[in-house]
Amino acid sequence: MRGKDRKKLGVALGGGIMRGMAHIGVLEILEEKDIPVDILVGCSSGAIVAAAYACGRINELKKIVLNLDKKDRRRVLDFRLTGEGLIKGDKLKSFFGFLTAEKNFSDINHVKLAFVATDANTGKEVVIDRGNIAEALEITTALPGLAPLKRYQGKLLFDGGTAMLVPAKIAYELGADRVIGVDVSANRSILTRIVGDVRELMQKSRLKKVAKPVFWMQNKMLNLDEKKFLGKARELMKRIRLLDDFEKHRFNFIEAYLIGLRAISADYRRGLFKDEDCDVAIHPEVFHIKRVDVAHSAEMIKEGRRATADAIPLIKKIL
Repeated sequence: MRGKDRKKLGVALGGGIMRGMAHIGVLEILEEKDIPVDILVGCSSGAIVAAAYACGRINELKKIVLNLDKKDRRRVLDFRLTGEGLIKGDKLKSFFGFLTAEKNFSDINHVKLAFVATDANTGKEVVIDRGNIAEALEITTALPGLAPLKRYQGKLLFDGGTAMLVPAKIAYELGADRVIGVDVSANRSILTRIVGDVRELMQKSRLKKVAKPVFWMQNKMLNLDEKKFLGKARELMKRIRLLDDFEKHRFNFIEAYLIGLRAISADYRRGLFKDEDCDVAIHPEVFHIKRVDVAHSAEMIKEGRRATADAIPLIKKIL
């Protein structure tokens, strides 16, 4: 599939936490079938796989995830009950540094690499394709309330899957003639699930009493019509000075949770993926696996391989 007449191929890898490991199998099959990837865009867990691939460490990532167990997950995620997130993030930062060999985007020459994050103030996507790759991974994987929110070029950013579940549009914007979109999430907004996951985590922890007013406010707002909902959310954000002072303000995890809630209120349909958003849509059958399940990585990688192998005839056709 190499030649001067070949169409420039972009691959967009969506978020899905551990389900994103299916992307490893996707990229393996493309490489085995000699289908070169020119542009690689990822968000959330899709960005982790994209980074490992671009930095030449996809095999290292595969070995790691195949040997993960619940104890390893707890060791990687340094939980705490105070601060800007329930996860401190130091261990993830170290892992991302290892996975990327501390490379910058400018060090990657064989493929155009980019990630997508979400602007906390607008809910829209922000493309990151400059600077340190590990730091960019911290941004695109920062789940509101769980991980500290990140500041980048004057903006407050978090998990990219909120704005764009599968960043196929960005691959086109970066110059791809044809795009493969890989969806490993459920058919609804990623932040809806994130907010639900954070809520459940907080309700089951010692933070339940502290977070009770937040749950009450959320339920009250969700029962309003859209116009009133937006007004209430913005009023609450202004009251705790999150809109006008985010560069100076250091957020606790509850405030970060509220920022995520506000972002989804801007447009709950934002980020949904449709097959027509790209030339070839691949849907590995991993939806029966829990998003935080580390015990089924081999199955997810295998399913990524199978789904991509089935799509190879169509991929060759469009190229």
